[in-house]
Amino acid sequence: MASAANKPGPVHYFLVAFVVSSVVLGITTYMFHRDASDKYAEVAKLNDENQKLNRAQKTRDDEVLALKNKIGIKLDQVEDPNNPENKATVIKGLDSELQVNGLDAQGPTVVETLRKMRDALNATTADRDSKVAKINALEKEILALKGQYQGQVDNYGQQTKDAERDKLAVISDRDERVIAKDREIAAIKANLNATSVELTQEKESREKERKELNDLIASLGARIDFFKEKIDELEKLSFEDVDGMIRRVEHDTGTVWINVGEADNLKPRMTFSVYSKDNLGVGRGAEDIKGKIEVTRLLGPHMAEAKVIDEDLYRPMVAGDLIYTPIWSPGLVEKISLIGTFDLDGDGRSDREELHRMMASAGCIIDNEIDDDGNRIPEDGKITVHTRFLVKGDILELPNAVGAAEEAKATRLQNHLKDMVQEARANGVRVIKMNDFLAYIGYHSKRRTFLPGQPGNKWNLKAGSASESTKDVTGDRTSSGNVSGAFSKVRQAPQQQSDGNNSKVFGGSGR
Repeated sequence: MASAANKPGPVHYFLVAFVVSSVVLGITTYMFHRDASDKYAEVAKLNDENQKLNRAQKTRDDEVLALKNKIGIKLDQVEDPNNPENKATVIKGLDSELQVNGLDAQGPTVVETLRKMRDALNATTADRDSKVAKINALEKEILALKGQYQGQVDNYGQQTKDAERDKLAVISDRDERVIAKDREIAAIKANLNATSVELTQEKESREKERKELNDLIASLGARIDFFKEKIDELEKLSFEDVDGMIRRVEHDTGTVWINVGEADNLKPRMTFSVYSKDNLGVGRGAEDIKGKIEVTRLLGPHMAEAKVIDEDLYRPMVAGDLIYTPIWSPGLVEKISLIGTFDLDGDGRSDREELHRMMASAGCIIDNEIDDDGNRIPEDGKITVHTRFLVKGDILELPNAVGAAEEAKATRLQNHLKDMVQEARANGVRVIKMNDFLAYIGYHSKRRTFLPGQPGNKWNLKAGSASESTKDVTGDRTSSGNVSGAFSKVRQAPQQQSDGNNSKVFGGSGR
């Protein structure tokens, strides 16, 4: 029993398991309790450190806020590491303020900028103090000068008063003299008025005499001109010299040879009037001219060939006949004055340009002229002793003018004509008509077209006008210029116009 009783039973095993479990649980509990105590201690330590950090952070934030308030830039973010150029930070704001307000004194830091600004301020202050000292010195000089000038002003004031007193005395003396002079002037005016009346009467008398003398002079001048024209018509005096001579004539070919050429500055196409060798003087009248020639070739220094362009059948050209033109002379430059309209071929149109061309080809100069509109060219041109002739063309008369424009033109022409004739008379220049001038230069109209019914077309027919019978006496052979009715009807017919189609013979469509 005892042995049996000493053998372990379930209770023993249970107790052993219980004891072991209790020991293990106690050890585990202890370990857990110890670990928890360590954790609690560590948490307490971390909480303590966190409170210290929070207090330090708050102190730091207070310092940053105080620094922002001191700087004056109250932005939330001090610096942006991700965007250094962010202008919404305290650092960039401070840089901007330093750049704007520091100008040349800006430094990399606020302290350096302030130091530079202080240095600049000190320099400016020193300069200001120096200038203030100079201003004070200048003010002292100004006060001294003011005192000096005031003394001068006072002196000048006294002198002005003395001068004013002297001026009043002079004015008083002058007034007395003026009164005396006024009395003298009044007496002189009275004498002057009396003299003026006498002079006026004398002037009227002299003016009347002058008018009577001018009227007499004008009347005598008109009578002199009239008698001069009559004498010229009767005596036909001429002081013109011949320009050359015909050496040989060939009637079959209408060719002549003259004794002027290249050495005489002769030009081809120049024309001459031809006179008999026993003439009474060249340039007297168109009736003395026996023909006209035109130079065709220059054969030598004093030899040229010319063709006959007009000839009197009853007075043929012979060797020894003389040639003459007023627009050319060997070795000289002739000058001519013109007035009026020059219709050379009778077609009713001005041929002034053709006349200019002929004269220019002969080396002749137009020293002044009145153009077709009544304007003088040049405006200040004058006839001089060097002018050869004053040539009169067709001049519009005031009664024949139609409209205000033509009346003004006619008035200008008549005034210019009067002036130029007086200039010609004063300088001994001969006044000739256009037809005589054209005859003298040997001009021959090259017009070949006859316009039926046009007024002024009268032609000298070579064969003469037709006689009604063989017993008629030959008279004036000048054509009347009248056109047959048959030609008049043709001329009055409407102008036919082409339809633009060619004949079928030439490949056209025809009609």
